[in-house]
Amino acid sequence: RKHILFPNGVPSLSTISRVLSALDEDMVSLAITNWIGEILNTRGIHIAIDGKGLRAAARKIQDERTPYILNAIDTATRLVIAQLAIPEKSSEISAIPNLLDIIEIEGSIITIDAIGTSTVIMDKICKRGGNFVLQVKKNCPTLYEELMLLFDGLEKEQKEDPDAFNKKYGDNYSKAESHEKNRERYEYRKFRSYSEADGISIFQEERPHVACVGRSDQVRIDVIQDALGNDITPDLATFLKEGSCKQPKVTTGDSFHDDVQKVGLIASKILDARTLKDIKRNHWHVENGLHYVLDEDFGEDKCTVRNGKNSLSILRKCAYNIVRLLQIIEPEGRDYVPDVLDDISADLEIGFKMIFEVIPSFY
Repeated sequence: RKHILFPNGVPSLSTISRVLSALDEDMVSLAITNWIGEILNTRGIHIAIDGKGLRAAARKIQDERTPYILNAIDTATRLVIAQLAIPEKSSEISAIPNLLDIIEIEGSIITIDAIGTSTVIMDKICKRGGNFVLQVKKNCPTLYEELMLLFDGLEKEQKEDPDAFNKKYGDNYSKAESHEKNRERYEYRKFRSYSEADGISIFQEERPHVACVGRSDQVRIDVIQDALGNDITPDLATFLKEGSCKQPKVTTGDSFHDDVQKVGLIASKILDARTLKDIKRNHWHVENGLHYVLDEDFGEDKCTVRNGKNSLSILRKCAYNIVRLLQIIEPEGRDYVPDVLDDISADLEIGFKMIFEVIPSFY
């Protein structure tokens, strides 16, 4: 009432629902892309793309499949830069090129989960002036096996004669490792990168844009404590050999829930192992920085709105972006999303300032 005139009263939920249903979803999607494009330069950044289901929006009586939304974020700021609804009879693979068409990606690195590892998507990214770092899993069995065998062979060769190996490959091969305690588990990561021209030529026959290949090996060990609270978690070598009481049968594969996760990587520019590690880790900001927040703090996964669900999803992204902008511009005391939502609830002027006033540019 303070900012907008409502001569017939504030609209009811039913009226808002009818308005959302009547909106042109494609135009609303372009509107948020244009809005964030005036704040953030999408050239030369790391853009992560991933799909998310609107689970409660499916018509279960008609056995309709869960509707999906493709989201694109800047991994540095975690701002949503674009959204595209996936048509009911389509898939992420066919929708990703359409999303890439509405984003300025020149000079940017695009990361997508293994579903995006296709020559069509690689061609689209490179033709638009971007670069890619794509994951290779068992959904591409031949490519996956070739990458695993390549790095197994390189590691064996390096162990047999390190000096000759370094002289032969030099800067074309690199390793990066990390070890940390994350929540209630220990995580060990090992990344390798390889870019020697003759060695990767086999991958370039069908994928001419590939300039570098890599491999990620990640081991997750659940923390174990004795009756006195002492940490008795086995070390990496012991775990791989014997497992633990919590994980007696160590699972190995390319799935996220595997104890030992092995994933291949292909990139359109030469990157060392440490850079590949950072890019792969930052890609998951789209999951833990956006999708988790949408479900936990904005209740998206529980929302049963069906007509206008895509437009409502865009409005959530606008609200999410406002929260992120407030965390970036005025970060003190706003480490978590609920902190910002509490501030706005206590003082609506905080939110109105981001809606009705000019937002500082990040250019």
